[in-house]
Amino acid sequence: MTRQRLPNRRFNETFEFQHAGVNFTASYGRDDGGKIKELFLSGGKAGSVIEAMMSDASTSISIALQSGVKPHELAHSMVRNPDGQPASPLGVVLDDMVMG
Repeated sequence: MTRQRLPNRRFNETFEFQHAGVNFTASYGRDDGGKIKELFLSGGKAGSVIEAMMSDASTSISIALQSGVKPHELAHSMVRNPDGQPASPLGVVLDDMVMG
């Protein structure tokens, strides 16, 4: 798969959510067709391990999306709690991408 280059100026939407008592901020970047192709996710205290993990994970998800992987494929592979809810903030964001 070839990675899709995104336009320099693109639509972006940002929202905040809480997972397991931690506040997170997610931003989606979209291509010209309106599909989500970029994720920025931050949470935890500045300089913390969780903040670095969210940054690295969102970069990996962005590369996957730009390479043609569908959000539902990524969401399906996330760990779930026994009640079916996402076990991580990444799962929350990917479910949001799928559910819109």
